[in-house]
Amino acid sequence: MAIKLTDSINAIQNKVNAACAEELNSILPRSRYKIMSAMRSLAGSWIMMQPEMDSLAGGMLAGMFGLYQGTESMIVGSIRDAVMGAVSVDFKTVNNTLSKGGISINFQPATFANLLSLPTGHTIYEGGDLHWLQWLLERGDSMIVVNYHYYPASGMGRSGKGYMKKTGMFRVPPQFSGTTGDNFVTRALVGPEQQRSINREIANILR
Repeated sequence: MAIKLTDSINAIQNKVNAACAEELNSILPRSRYKIMSAMRSLAGSWIMMQPEMDSLAGGMLAGMFGLYQGTESMIVGSIRDAVMGAVSVDFKTVNNTLSKGGISINFQPATFANLLSLPTGHTIYEGGDLHWLQWLLERGDSMIVVNYHYYPASGMGRSGKGYMKKTGMFRVPPQFSGTTGDNFVTRALVGPEQQRSINREIANILR
């Protein structure tokens, strides 16, 4: 038995698009919070894999930035939580031509305001305030402190790992230094592997 289509190709395509839009407008809003939860988990795991976070947790950076002994885990956790908390998922109604609307996922404000406002990103000492997280995110390997350099010494300083010694200069080590366009947060969140993970998670949720 032959089936004869009376509608034009364009008319059929329009009906298919409209049906797809209706389905998407039903599924996507209901999946929004599941997607956001999955994206936040991904962001948290990615940021914790960065060598800067490992170093802040008790390595070279903890000593150089004078993180008080016993506070490292809390500081690293606050950075992770700020990155996770910045993730948002927005939904806009999909139109019948499928040209507008859908899900948009936002990972990190370009201003890094969520991180630069963290109290834990500062080391307060008598006579000063070291905003070390800003150094790490924005200052690259430019000179930050003149006439002092970091001297590693076990049991010394606030961190118990070293102290600032007169002469020389201080800057974030090149292997950890970051700028607004390229720092440990952007490196954690952007890349082909991250994109593949995002696609897999969304596909699993919408399946």
